[in-house]
Amino acid sequence: MTEKIWAANYLTVENVERYRKIMRFFYKKHRQMQGTMYRPDILKMMQSEFSENYGELEVDKDLENLVAWGNLHKQQEMIRPRSIEEYRNKNFRFQITEEGVLVEEMVYQITTKKHVARGALDEKSINKLLALLEEFVTQPENKMSLWLEIRKEFRSVGEDTANYIGYITSPEVDSQMKTEQFLIYKDKFVNYLRDFISSIQSLQYPFIKVVTQLQTIDQTSLIDDLLIKEQEVPTMDDISREEIEEQVLGEMEALRNWFIGSSSRPSEFENLMIQTDQMIRKITELIYYFSQEIHQYQSRRKDYIQIANWFYEADSLEDTQKMFAGIFGAANTRHFYVSEGSDAVSTRDDSWELEPSVLYLSKRGRGARKERKASSFTIDKKKQLERLKEYQLMQETNQKKIESYFKEDLLDFEKIACLDSYSRSIFLRWIGLAFSSYLPQKQKKSSIMTQRITTEFDFTVEVLIDKKQRILVNCEDGQLEMPKIVMKR
Repeated sequence: MTEKIWAANYLTVENVERYRKIMRFFYKKHRQMQGTMYRPDILKMMQSEFSENYGELEVDKDLENLVAWGNLHKQQEMIRPRSIEEYRNKNFRFQITEEGVLVEEMVYQITTKKHVARGALDEKSINKLLALLEEFVTQPENKMSLWLEIRKEFRSVGEDTANYIGYITSPEVDSQMKTEQFLIYKDKFVNYLRDFISSIQSLQYPFIKVVTQLQTIDQTSLIDDLLIKEQEVPTMDDISREEIEEQVLGEMEALRNWFIGSSSRPSEFENLMIQTDQMIRKITELIYYFSQEIHQYQSRRKDYIQIANWFYEADSLEDTQKMFAGIFGAANTRHFYVSEGSDAVSTRDDSWELEPSVLYLSKRGRGARKERKASSFTIDKKKQLERLKEYQLMQETNQKKIESYFKEDLLDFEKIACLDSYSRSIFLRWIGLAFSSYLPQKQKKSSIMTQRITTEFDFTVEVLIDKKQRILVNCEDGQLEMPKIVMKR
């Protein structure tokens, strides 16, 4: 099954144009029920449609190669020659093989994809498939003929839906949807997709039910009947029972995957509904986008006509310039930064009602900028030591002030008589650090939150916060409401 397919060899070799011309000629004659062709007919066709210089040596070589690759049959007619030409040609006739027909059909579908069937979303076919399946699982007799119809209808539904979804999601259609010409077809697309969804969305459960029942039927008798049906037509390569059994079981599995799916992936029926719904949403968004663009274009056109009328009716050039600056903005602008504060008291004050600020302009050009000269300085060690001692004394004072609130290494905010503003800012910063570093998943769920932090005064504080209780703390500038907090040093 992995050997080279010689019947498709003429599509990739040298002189592929000549081989494809000959094979297309044989394929057309085959479709017209004129399968047998003679060497003079092929030579005449190639000289008229390919090249006038195409001679007898080329046609003999090309035909022999196509025969060797299995695309053509070659047969000699055993008759008495009537001329030297017939004697030299030996009355060979050529006919396209079955493999050649298959390859040419494939080439035709690939090269003329715009003209082949693009599929469809046909709810009638799906309803017909459901009726055949329901009849198959309930009717005790004639299952073989029903299964052949199910096979044909299921193949048709699968190919049509896959081809249509592939068509509407293809890059070519996607690029066409992004043009304004698509607005002509938008209603047809949306109505077609919406009607399909509304007609088949209620069929999923009946399909799941009937496909599940397929597993309970007698598959052995069905396979035997299909084998008898195949043996009624005499062929050289008879199909075996194992091949029929494999095909039937594979088709039943395909039905299950199409309508039920598996644990690892959804069904193709669900994918079809999802893709159709996504396409409707995409088309709707494109329609909205183009509608906004067209609406904006039309409304701006009216605006420009009105503006043109205003310019036309202006009394002077100065009025026209003022009108242009008011509508489109000043053509040349200069921006100045004024450092002096204005008398505005709010950001909502109107600039036109405020007093203008004064901007002092300096000289411009060469020599206008002030020169910067480097100046020397002397390090005063004595003043540095004085500043350092002042800072250390202030830190000691602040630390004593903080430590004064701790009674036997315990601080209960509810019992503080009066809290100064500096200590309050320090304590609130510690509480904020406790909140930000708290990890609730590492502690049992409770109303009391406990977190340990390191302070800037070289000692550790454990903060206990009871979020359910609220307390009032007396401060030197008012009262602070907060959760009940206790700190342990």
